[in-house]
Amino acid sequence: MMERAKTLCLAVLIAASLVQSYLLAYSEPKFDTIIPTDYVESKLEGTQAELAALLFPKDIVLHFGNGEHTLLYPHMIFYRMILEVVEQRTFDGLREAAFASETAQDAAGVEIRFAGELPLSLLQQAMNLKGEGLHAAAPIDRIHIFTQPGREDVRVFFVGSDGAYEATRADLTVKDVERFVGFGEARTRYTAASGGHYLPDEPLPMVQYTYESRRFTADQLQRSLFPDPFSTRNLTERDGSEIYTDGKRGLQLSTEREWFSYTDPAATAEGERTALETALSAVQFVNRHGGWNGDYMLESIRQDQPNGAEQSVVFRHYVGTYPGSYPIIGTRNGAPFGPIELTLRNRNVTSYERSTVQLDGQPVGRMPLHLPGGDRLLKLWNAYSEKALVRAIFPAYRANFAEDRVVLEPIWALSMIDGSVRALPGGGAY
Repeated sequence: MMERAKTLCLAVLIAASLVQSYLLAYSEPKFDTIIPTDYVESKLEGTQAELAALLFPKDIVLHFGNGEHTLLYPHMIFYRMILEVVEQRTFDGLREAAFASETAQDAAGVEIRFAGELPLSLLQQAMNLKGEGLHAAAPIDRIHIFTQPGREDVRVFFVGSDGAYEATRADLTVKDVERFVGFGEARTRYTAASGGHYLPDEPLPMVQYTYESRRFTADQLQRSLFPDPFSTRNLTERDGSEIYTDGKRGLQLSTEREWFSYTDPAATAEGERTALETALSAVQFVNRHGGWNGDYMLESIRQDQPNGAEQSVVFRHYVGTYPGSYPIIGTRNGAPFGPIELTLRNRNVTSYERSTVQLDGQPVGRMPLHLPGGDRLLKLWNAYSEKALVRAIFPAYRANFAEDRVVLEPIWALSMIDGSVRALPGGGAY
């Protein structure tokens, strides 16, 4: 009896084992789906750019030769037409030359003005400049192209604070210059004020834009800027700013100013690099770590100290199409907004700063306005007590943050010789 029970129990166990083996072999296992939460892509969204696309003048002055002038701004149709021709022509045999700005401004011609002084080796990326010694030439911030009565040639000067260079061979004709000047016949005239400034004789049409905005988050920035974002530790400053560091690199986020500053002081200082190599490295870094999110201009590139190892590069955000494109110079409360600033040492970025706020896509609101011009602007300008310290007066935008939107208000802005930018008192739009 006992043996029969053991045999039956063994048979049941064998049968159960066979059933389990069958189920394991032929059934489909069920997995619970795990939905990831709060996952942040390491890539910061933004468009890519080539250096040549970031090299464009802040404005073009048309001189009529009779004491009259007008200005063209980026994205204006005649601005684009002049620039396309100039970029296609060849300028050869550049040599140092004496230059008198009064002669060029009193003649019929074109004055192409950049926001800051740029090396000729950089401008070669956007123009056909030929000749020896371009890398050793002093930086320039404007190009004068003009004709003179009784002469059939066109004179072309590249001018900066440390000297001027004349192109001895330029394939521009007198008819080219006459056509350029003719583009401005129907435009508002500008009065030449002391210091090389030009003020419109009539109110300047502008557009106030409203954009939806998004922000770079701390997680996004850490994943983009640190080789191992999980190795960082967080510190909170007394002013509320957050600091993230992996022991070598640092990332500071200011909530109040909507600004971040990334530093990598360990970059090597060996070797010497040209301004072109520095600019290319800066563009490549921004392409990889945030992108451009709009139109940007290479505003300046300079050596921090004479014979120093570090170079500073500033890119400026421009906004608008019709009736022109203008720079963003900051916010209503004085916080920075608009520039991307980098410091490089031997082509390695040691410092990277920009706003955490980004304009998202196309504007969701447009309001036509005007900036003061004529006698009203002239009175504001004459009343400004520090005119001697002003490097340039120009139309610009000032940002006003409102939750998830940014309103860009047109203003007259002042670029000072110390590098700061201010709003002209009373120079807002109406």
